[in-house]
Amino acid sequence: MRYRQSHSEKQGIRLDPALCTVHLFKHDYHLTQQEYLLFDQLLRSALSARDTGAPAPALSRDELLCGAWGSAVGYETRTVDVHVQRLRAKMGADVITTVYRKGYRINPEALYRMAAR
Repeated sequence: MRYRQSHSEKQGIRLDPALCTVHLFKHDYHLTQQEYLLFDQLLRSALSARDTGAPAPALSRDELLCGAWGSAVGYETRTVDVHVQRLRAKMGADVITTVYRKGYRINPEALYRMAAR
């Protein structure tokens, strides 16, 4: 099967790594490979926190670089900022929030609003 199986699929979220596509409720988003990896990392973090009842943690730029690019070596942290900006342009400005002096995280309220549309 091409789609990653997880509990998120039951919640209206489906990730297709082969096509770098994110299906959120009734919306499909076609992303670049780096955008996809970045969103996947943020979403996994938010879903695992939700399973424990904790708020979604903010991931630092270095954590995101290591997760999406494999290493922070050779990349500027602004690289993450640019890709987050592109994700916001495609998915909505409030889907990813900035946590001052910490990093970025998924905004679950924005996802719930998307489900209601």
